Amino acid sequence: MTDRQSNLHDPQTARLMGREDIQQRVAELSTWRHRIPLPHGVVTPGREDCNAELRRIRLPADLTGQRVLDVGCSDGFFSFECEHRGADVLGIDDFSSTPFNAGQNGFAIAKSVLNAKAQWRNESVYNLDPNQHGHFNLILFLNTLYHLRHPLLGLEKIAKVLRPGGILLLKTYYFHDFRFRRWGFNVFKRPIMRFFECDELNDDPSNWWAPNRQCLEAMLRASGFDNLTKLGTHADRVYYRCRRAE
Repeated sequence: MTDRQSNLHDPQTARLMGREDIQQRVAELSTWRHRIPLPHGVVTPGREDCNAELRRIRLPADLTGQRVLDVGCSDGFFSFECEHRGADVLGIDDFSSTPFNAGQNGFAIAKSVLNAKAQWRNESVYNLDPNQHGHFNLILFLNTLYHLRHPLLGLEKIAKVLRPGGILLLKTYYFHDFRFRRWGFNVFKRPIMRFFECDELNDDPSNWWAPNRQCLEAMLRASGFDNLTKLGTHADRVYYRCRRAE
């Protein structure tokens, strides 16, 4: 399996639900974040190009037998994609911390249409506990770090439920010390984190912090991760692959 246009749906589901039925289920949610391909050519009307994100995070092609945790899973595109690649998946999100959807659950709608097995819990990253959740081989932490009031604590909680040698795929907002048009420069070479008291970042009151790369890497190391590999940047987001230290 290679990076490609995702094809998540189960053919059995396509026989059970018609196109109009699926469109009606999708319309139950006023705001979608993810564009999820469903049977009969229906795609949820999200604003995020999830297939482009698949290429950027370099999700392993074969996840057979792996336990995957999708932190901040939102509508669940990446949860369902991991299941499609063979994983046993748990997605968590804390709808009390986000202004989107007002508690409505796109994950549940997509799961029912796709006849998927991935599990979902309305839960905070701060509640992650190996005694309750077990350990995972792979954790996705995409577009969530800057929404946390306590980002270092969040990383520490994630590290505790990731197996030694397990992989964290991270995407987050970050900043440069100086930016000129589309080019950024970190001239001070020291860890810096910016704090947003209200909605200064993208008019979103759920955005709290923005680290520079030096700060992000230092926080990852302090939380128990090593082998930090920068996968790339896109606009104001940076992507990392990290290993849980042995």
